[in-house]
Amino acid sequence: MRIAFAGVAHSHPFADAANLAQRGARAVGVWDADDPARREEFAARFGVARFPALGGLLAERPDVVVATPRTPRAVEVAHTCAEAGIPVFFNKTVAADAAGLARWEALPEAPRFTSSVLRFAPELQRFAAALEGGALRALQVHAQHDIAGFLVGDRTWQDDPAGAGGTLMNVGVHAWEMLDALLPAGRAEVLSASRVRGASPTASELLGVVHARVGPVPVTLTISGVGGPDRYAVRAWTDEGSRELVLPDDPDGLGYGATADAVLALARGELPVDPARTSAVYRNAVAAAEAARGAGG
Repeated sequence: MRIAFAGVAHSHPFADAANLAQRGARAVGVWDADDPARREEFAARFGVARFPALGGLLAERPDVVVATPRTPRAVEVAHTCAEAGIPVFFNKTVAADAAGLARWEALPEAPRFTSSVLRFAPELQRFAAALEGGALRALQVHAQHDIAGFLVGDRTWQDDPAGAGGTLMNVGVHAWEMLDALLPAGRAEVLSASRVRGASPTASELLGVVHARVGPVPVTLTISGVGGPDRYAVRAWTDEGSRELVLPDDPDGLGYGATADAVLALARGELPVDPARTSAVYRNAVAAAEAARGAGG
């Protein structure tokens, strides 16, 4: 299997390349219009050719593309891959706000999908399977990722609400993907949302809390960028009691390996994530971010 890398804007494509290589795939080249230093680092680490234009990379006719451009370029990259007839997987985020999401949803149908790696976390999938058929009464989701690295140097675009969307989008997508694993394609009615900036120099927010309802199920999401280790967790209440899952803090436990498997499935003609579920995730994230930011703080 031959893989092309269109954008290396953050750490995920480096993990993807390593995991795909472990599965016998071969990287054929890398392109990035905004992060030349990261492009050079990627090319040197994985021994691949550097391409000055996306069209030149796609002319190599890879079996699939792993795309990680800066968020404002996502639709442009998707269009180019569609015109070339090459399947493409996008790392988060593909939209930072409602206008960006509208552009993404207006793309012509093509073999593509986007997802947080957490959707594919094995323990989360087992947790979801254990809840099937039961009456889910309430749900809490916690997504914690220290944003200190997004506040310096060439990574500040991830903290920018007009870039990757800031904390409520860039970290929030993880929370909404976990929720979607448990309530597929569920559209959230945001009841209240707030955010905290604290003493952080963030351009977005340090932390946000969202109270919502997905169908009959009340949900609470805590989306945190405070200092400390990553923590991704869910708690569910059913008629039988409550249960909690904290995802293992290792690459396979967080779904990186299973994401590589999903990329290879895309290359074989499968569609690992229904576009309706992607729309639900992003519409929920956008609505929550708008509500929290509109509330001030």
